Amino acid sequence: MVNQNYRDELESLLVKVFVPAGYQITKNVELDPVPESSKYEALNFSLNDRSIVYRKGKVTADRPGAFLAVWQRPDLEDANGNKPIPLTSSELDYLFIYVESHSNISEALEHNSKYGMFIFPVSLLIEKGIVSSVKSKGKTGFRVFPPWSQDRGIVGTKVFSESGKKTQRWQIPFFLEIDDNGLIDSCELNKLLNNKRV
Repeated sequence: MVNQNYRDELESLLVKVFVPAGYQITKNVELDPVPESSKYEALNFSLNDRSIVYRKGKVTADRPGAFLAVWQRPDLEDANGNKPIPLTSSELDYLFIYVESHSNISEALEHNSKYGMFIFPVSLLIEKGIVSSVKSKGKTGFRVFPPWSQDRGIVGTKVFSESGKKTQRWQIPFFLEIDDNGLIDSCELNKLLNNKRV
């Protein structure tokens, strides 16, 4: 992706929503060094000295929810070569995932678009086996299911499966809606970022 305005857009959201809620940007927003991660608008930054990994979930036409990649290149080439490896639990405190209900501009015009953000603490990512830790080898990608995911299942060629619904149930408590003014409820935001799970 040549256009990297998404970094400016995230910085704008942080200044508009997070700073007024009492958070300080303690490490500037930086592009993820892995070139392929730009498909997921991958960024890294810190709030109040907590490391944040940011991704945008990618809507696919035939499946409900949104997919994102969460991986890195190994520091040194090993037996697997330069094969992607999952993020490790020591690399982040939170994973922020921006999601929207459409995949392109024409679809956004046809539907009442919805936006939101998942804020997953690293303890939950360890529990669910998403990041690598002593408990799990981790994953290089996974799917998130915002509240409107069942709509994608009807529109797409695949129904919203039982496993998708089960995943959605543990994810929804970590979801925040972004309203038409680009704002997030600061009370709900504080609940997630002050969660004792971390």
